[in-house]
Amino acid sequence: MNRNNEGNLTEKAPSAKNGKPAGLPDKFWDENSGKINLEALLEDYNSMASRDENLIESHNRRMPESYDKYEVKFPHPLLDRDDEIFRRFFENGFTNEQAQLVYDLANERVIPVLDSLASDYEAERQLEKLKRFFGSEEKFNEVCRQLSVWAKGSLQPDIYDALASTADGVIALYKMMSSNEPTLGRERDFGGELNEESLRKMMEDPRYWRDKDASYIARITKGFEKLYPEK
Repeated sequence: MNRNNEGNLTEKAPSAKNGKPAGLPDKFWDENSGKINLEALLEDYNSMASRDENLIESHNRRMPESYDKYEVKFPHPLLDRDDEIFRRFFENGFTNEQAQLVYDLANERVIPVLDSLASDYEAERQLEKLKRFFGSEEKFNEVCRQLSVWAKGSLQPDIYDALASTADGVIALYKMMSSNEPTLGRERDFGGELNEESLRKMMEDPRYWRDKDASYIARITKGFEKLYPEK
């Protein structure tokens, strides 16, 4: 036995033909050059290291075990759970926090746009209803000018704005103007003279105690504020 080789692990390790180290997978051996394929070895090592890192990082970042394990808070009724979206999240390695961020950004940027579009659509729908009611756009434009002058001289601004915000409210204003109905919010609402007696009389009206009519109650409240400004 050659004692000079006793500490030489290379010499003691068995080898296969062509010099390939025993136990080395074939994919890491270059038969043509008779050497280890370092490029393949490094590529496989990096792939395993990447997988190991992903396992650790995904665990730390709360990567769910499957697409149906995402725990997301839905910030708006229109942003509901969609399994297809969650599958896409999972396939692309989204963490729970990243999935939540997508929903939060949609609520912050997309929902306001949808609300604005819905509001514009509703306003157009209300205007079309008024044009049909008055017969034409020209007739409606003329009525708008008349209503503006009448309402500003007869109504409290908040009442005028509230009624003029819907088609039904505009129609109600037109009927009030056309029938010379007593005005809302001015002192002549109180029987020609603003005093506590006129206000108490108004409180006997069923619109106050039974119907809880907000605009009618507001008229009475405004009357007391004018009559007793310090209180």
